Amino acid sequence: MHEGLKQRKSHVNLDFPFTTVLRFMQLLLKSVDFAARAHRDQRRKGAAQEPYINHPIEVSRLIVECEPGTEEDILCAAVLHDVIEDCGATRDEIAACFNDIVADIVLEVSDDKALPRDERKAKQIETAPSLTNGAKLVRLADKVANVGAMLTDTPIGWDEKQILAYVDWAEAVVAPCRVVSDGLSERFDAIARDVRIFHQSELKEAGK
Repeated sequence: MHEGLKQRKSHVNLDFPFTTVLRFMQLLLKSVDFAARAHRDQRRKGAAQEPYINHPIEVSRLIVECEPGTEEDILCAAVLHDVIEDCGATRDEIAACFNDIVADIVLEVSDDKALPRDERKAKQIETAPSLTNGAKLVRLADKVANVGAMLTDTPIGWDEKQILAYVDWAEAVVAPCRVVSDGLSERFDAIARDVRIFHQSELKEAGK
């Protein structure tokens, strides 16, 4: 666990005054409301066609579960992490609604959709080492959630080779991010192992 994250205290600790807890909840719920409205017309790529908002909420939840002392700005950024990339929100809009810390983290983890897909994927690997600790935490949790979906709700049309290639790529992206959370790193390793075992066996069966 990264020292800078480990030393932070949770803002939902019951030792804090109720007003502090309330401010935390207001900010987090405001980010959920913002993201839900931004993603209102989007669905996940799996057969279940889950509302897209389920994904950023899961990313924030994973961070809370593995790093309960994480500051609220990072949790809000986790909820908002796809609104620039997928919804056309701007960094300045997020800063005005929340603050510069939240906006900068969201910007850090946003792909440039003007670039070809393969180039965007390469840039995630290239830029991962230089992300701030907050952005690394969001990126790591995002990949835990996305790799987990390869077991629970695989994107429509993806075959086993595509799924296994995605896991390999995600593993390369998170490699420099592992320093911020042992818990999330362990979750990634466990789910990546399960996805590989399941889909490699499916690939072998298909080859018979």
